[in-house]
Amino acid sequence: MSREEKAELPCEHAAKAIFPSIRSLMAKMLVEECNLSKYMASKILGTTPAAITLYTEGKRGDKYIKRISSDEHLTQLLRNAVRKLVAYYNETGKIDFYLYQKTFCDICMAINEIAADQGCPATRYEPTAKLKRANE
Repeated sequence: MSREEKAELPCEHAAKAIFPSIRSLMAKMLVEECNLSKYMASKILGTTPAAITLYTEGKRGDKYIKRISSDEHLTQLLRNAVRKLVAYYNETGKIDFYLYQKTFCDICMAINEIAADQGCPATRYEPTAKLKRANE
């Protein structure tokens, strides 16, 4: 397999390409809609205040922001998750890592469904001949 043909799992791609946009939108919601300080937003997202500044100024994670924010279903998933994360943090002083993880997985799955509906070949899984034989 050449460098150009490097296999990349969907979650690897999402972690590099999509997750920064999700974090960026969540940071903006925490600061602008929930009126939290960048410090509090960073605590809830498990990052630094400097990263929150980069997210809110559009200097980090801007690759898929328009695509995600233009979809009302995805935006609502994010908004609901942000509210739940803030409520949990206000009650316990801790981050709900399960909800944080679930939010990213839910958004990523929804994006994959949208991509599959548009015919994106990256969302199609075709097992290799070796795997086919193993499954027969």
